[in-house]
Amino acid sequence: MKRHAITDFKNIRVLPSGYQVALVRSGNEFSRHFAGHSAQSWQAAVRFRDQALRELPDKRINKVPRRVLSALHLTRPVVGVFRHPGRTFYHVTYHDKDRSRGKAFSWGKLRSETEAYAAAIAFRKKSIRGLPVKGGGRGPRKAAQKRASS
Repeated sequence: MKRHAITDFKNIRVLPSGYQVALVRSGNEFSRHFAGHSAQSWQAAVRFRDQALRELPDKRINKVPRRVLSALHLTRPVVGVFRHPGRTFYHVTYHDKDRSRGKAFSWGKLRSETEAYAAAIAFRKKSIRGLPVKGGGRGPRKAAQKRASS
């Protein structure tokens, strides 16, 4: 029997005793162990994982609307950009000088939701590449108001 490399390890861990399937939803972990490293135990783990993914709810609680994704020619949401619909903004977490920080991109009267999502994606890409990012602080309108009052 010819051995093939297993490439699909999404939600599957390889342990010394076999394979473990682990899924987390809303802080609850659903897991099962499959003993041995045989092809049969691998297939059982994959079957369990696929069935659990079909039955459990989606990992994202606040999904990005399809109209926003299609306007930006995307098929899936971008990793690391989170939607807060009740407060009408997208949130990106990034690291700055050994600190974890966050930046919000809101939509409303001045900017559409699609523009806010595009800006959040651009900021996320820039922060991943290690380029200097302007985080937090005053926005352009508040900075202009402060200069005008001085």
